[in-house]
Amino acid sequence: MGDPLSDRTDIGPLVNRKGLENIEELVTDSIKEGAEVVTGGERKDGKGYFYKPTILKNVSPKMRVAREEVFGPVAPVIVAADDKDALKLANDTPYGLGASIWIQDIDKADRLSREIDAGVVTVNNVVASDPRMPFGGVKKSGFGRELSRGMLEFVNIKSVRFYDELVLHHHVE
Repeated sequence: MGDPLSDRTDIGPLVNRKGLENIEELVTDSIKEGAEVVTGGERKDGKGYFYKPTILKNVSPKMRVAREEVFGPVAPVIVAADDKDALKLANDTPYGLGASIWIQDIDKADRLSREIDAGVVTVNNVVASDPRMPFGGVKKSGFGRELSRGMLEFVNIKSVRFYDELVLHHHVE
């Protein structure tokens, strides 16, 4: 964590004090409702709007941390019973910017990625903008695609990115 202009920095500060306070509030609320902090869960001491990378377990789909766009280094973990339950959980939100699928079965990942309501689905990696592919969300996470061409800037298409030792491919639906 540190200076976002440094090549040695992996995690920079949040955009402003309000963003930092929002993340603190989301994490605090989830803990009060039964979530547990695996790591992080607090500000980093020093100058700037830094929040330590945080993993929360025992998160319920009803918690705000699972229902709102966090825009910070917080990973709420919700355990799904099976694929069908995972899709239900993933799609039961008014948002749809990006989703990650972490899986060994690439064929299953391909099927699941097509059923998730998100503008970007990344397999075996975190969601990130890639200048080679259109980027944007669906539902309350936006309409249209940046890094797209012509009319595609004004429509919702889904970008899917696979990261695997056996397969590395990207496609746009």
